[in-house]
Amino acid sequence: MRRVLVLLPLIVTLAVVRAGTQAARTRETLESLESRVKAVPDDFIAWNKIADAHLRLLSSTGLLLHLTIASEAVEKSLKLANPEFNRGGLAMRTRIELGSHRFAEARQSAEQLRRLMQDETYALQLLGDALFNLGDYADAERAWSQVPPAGNELAIEPRLSQLDWVQGNAPRARQHLENALQSAEKNAPEFPEVAAWCHVQIGELAFKLGDWEAAESHYKDALVKQPDYYAGLDHLAELKGAEGKIDEAIALYTHLIERVERPEFWQALGDLYLFAGKADEARPWHDRALAGYLASVKRGEILYLHHLAGFYSDSINQPEEAIPLARRDLTLRHGIQAYDALAWALYKAGKKEEALELTAKALATGAPEAHILYHAGMIRMGCGDVPGGRATLQRALEANPRYNTFHVHR
Repeated sequence: MRRVLVLLPLIVTLAVVRAGTQAARTRETLESLESRVKAVPDDFIAWNKIADAHLRLLSSTGLLLHLTIASEAVEKSLKLANPEFNRGGLAMRTRIELGSHRFAEARQSAEQLRRLMQDETYALQLLGDALFNLGDYADAERAWSQVPPAGNELAIEPRLSQLDWVQGNAPRARQHLENALQSAEKNAPEFPEVAAWCHVQIGELAFKLGDWEAAESHYKDALVKQPDYYAGLDHLAELKGAEGKIDEAIALYTHLIERVERPEFWQALGDLYLFAGKADEARPWHDRALAGYLASVKRGEILYLHHLAGFYSDSINQPEEAIPLARRDLTLRHGIQAYDALAWALYKAGKKEEALELTAKALATGAPEAHILYHAGMIRMGCGDVPGGRATLQRALEANPRYNTFHVHR
């Protein structure tokens, strides 16, 4: 089962920062801005810039603390100046809502931003992000189709890739990402981190299609562009686990976890140990992941609802615990991953008929998601449709001949 967004979420634009010099410069800028708001607390533009800097650090480091600080900063900005006079603050709030998976709120903010801006281009990009993540794929396509492609290649090509993937056109999805990479290398050579992001996206798509060689090439290229890039390390570790190179995968995850403390990485390492038949080694990492997920839910966050449902269904095999989480996730968005997560939890808990109904919705767009197809095949067979189940499992094998190896719950 894959994560919420087929591809990594486009929280903002592709303007991320380098882990080294650029991040250091961003922190220097933050120090200056913090001094500025200390002297002039009602400088709402400075608060917006503080939020933006923390979002750039989030993209660089993966540390979720930056998302929290960015949210606090932009809310201070919007208290000082309402959106009519503070469109930058409203745009920043929309980005933060997307990053926090508050997609319905992001849609409302993006629609408000669109009404306030003469040039709708940026608002349409953000609106499409919200709609896509809500599962409103046709509406997302309409929003993004209104963005002029010329001059917006880095912003629009990855978004169109997401659409093509979910609609079942893997070759065109990859081409959009290749176009974005070419644009990054041509138009933003001073920002190699943008190209690194593109390499990871292309590599993940290749991995989901079973093309491990291409995936590894792109992950390594990403790490050349941006050494120690957390997303590159995460995906390369997943690949090494799938290849059965368990020690290499463990070393990569250990290195990543030392730099970025996030429960999905703890879960991934626990899942890797479980895949390798080392249940005792898996347990402490799973315990740590569960504590992290539950702490997030207790804080009122929805960022990890999908992860937690998958964790209960597969990592520790407690599907009854997964069902209410997956149901809540589905009330917040109705994308194919949300339907699949609830269907799988219900099936594993013995509620097969309801699972079968949801499976049709998970498969409705034709996305070549091998793990969704696998779940659907098992559910159909479990409900007595053996020919239909076998045919669906065959589709999973055709989508990714290596789907039954190690993979991360993203």
